[in-house]
Amino acid sequence: MNDQAAALRQIVRNMRENREPQEGREAGPPAARVVTVTSGKGGVGKTNFTVNLALGLAQRGKKVLIIDADFGFANVDLLLGATPQHDLSELISGERGVDEIICDGPMGIKFISGGSGVFDLVGVEERRLSGVVGSLIGLENLADIIIFDTGAGMSGNILRMIEASAEVIVVTTPEPTAIMDAYSLVKTVVLKNNSSTELRLVINKAESSGEAKSTADRFCGIVSHYLDREIQQIGYILSDETVIKAVKRQSPFMLSYPKGEAAGCMRDIVSEFLHEQGQEKKTGLRSFFRNLLSSAAVGVQ
Repeated sequence: MNDQAAALRQIVRNMRENREPQEGREAGPPAARVVTVTSGKGGVGKTNFTVNLALGLAQRGKKVLIIDADFGFANVDLLLGATPQHDLSELISGERGVDEIICDGPMGIKFISGGSGVFDLVGVEERRLSGVVGSLIGLENLADIIIFDTGAGMSGNILRMIEASAEVIVVTTPEPTAIMDAYSLVKTVVLKNNSSTELRLVINKAESSGEAKSTADRFCGIVSHYLDREIQQIGYILSDETVIKAVKRQSPFMLSYPKGEAAGCMRDIVSEFLHEQGQEKKTGLRSFFRNLLSSAAVGVQ
């Protein structure tokens, strides 16, 4: 374990040293805006939100890449009606190159079926890991915005992904158990002294705008009062039968029912998302993987 931790720390040091291009060498791809979407419990519509957020951003002219990091129930492909032939684990094992695991989605979005592959990085030997991480950082050539869709809950792997991210969107519903689980997730992140992560909140499946706003206000108020932390509200999605119809059709509601209430809500979220940070928060994949591997090095000691 100590050897593995030492190898991970060496990779992190190399990434820090190579952050700036050396004289005579070209700079790498411009940093993308990296966002992690997560939830305190399953069943709140997190992955459906992720897919439709990506499409809403694409409609605004953004190049988007989704990395499905839900190792338990990876289903971005199902919501897109796609059947990927390869996934991130095959890049990790060396069976495939990064270009071979990228899938095309509607409106020009790209996605990678990841599963446990993101976390398998921790077990890769040092020389191989350097090449894999370098390939993944190169994905910034493809996208302005890269979205990681995590599993639900508070496993160690999910928390490490959240801690590695500069920006996290927490999806919940007004259901009391969902709110409690979302609060527990936020509390865990805050108590781990991760002050650099910007937290966002989306209320999904709300019966009315009033319910959504009152739920978000209460949630943010509790976080502010008890955790001394701000969490930015970026919108809500109303309960809409077109969402269920779209899932059954394996077609995102932004495409199947663009005039539905849910689609209108998503367009509002996209506007707020783009307005809130503009293009300032482009920490990129290099920073994400550096943080992820630093956390992993601590975990394997």
